Amino acid sequence: MSEQTIVWDLALIQKYNYSGPRYTSYPTALEFNQRYDEAAFQRAAARYPERPLSLYVHIPFCHKLCYFCGCNKLVTRQTHKADEYLNVLAQEIASRAPLFAGRKVGQMHWGGGTPTYLDKAQISRLVALLREHFDFLPDAEMSIEVDPREIELDVLDHLRAEGFNRLSMG
Repeated sequence: MSEQTIVWDLALIQKYNYSGPRYTSYPTALEFNQRYDEAAFQRAAARYPERPLSLYVHIPFCHKLCYFCGCNKLVTRQTHKADEYLNVLAQEIASRAPLFAGRKVGQMHWGGGTPTYLDKAQISRLVALLREHFDFLPDAEMSIEVDPREIELDVLDHLRAEGFNRLSMG
């Protein structure tokens, strides 16, 4: 086996050696400004009607702070806040889903926060709500972030029973 020499492009490294935004979503948060109104959202939703949808659901709650996390989160032990959030999320899903009628969901990801902050009943409620309003492909990738320090095996079993087939830890 031959050894490959790694060539470092110092000019390229120096060019990009500065802090910048995290590219965790597209469009980025900066795109959502006063010019991006309801009409702009509806136009964007109508694009590419033949393509499968990828849904992202943000669950902003955590039991404890992870110091590496830069995401929008609420560290709380007041679990009733999750029910209040799910009530508002249900309204948002019901109002936005018709814009995507006819499109199939090929991917769904729950991020956070810690989505498994939700208890099993809340997880089932949200999955049922999403399945009620969106048409999932039979082989849809359903992904969820979990905190390996806190996740219980019975919750993993429950996630699998609800259709989740991928998880990320962090």
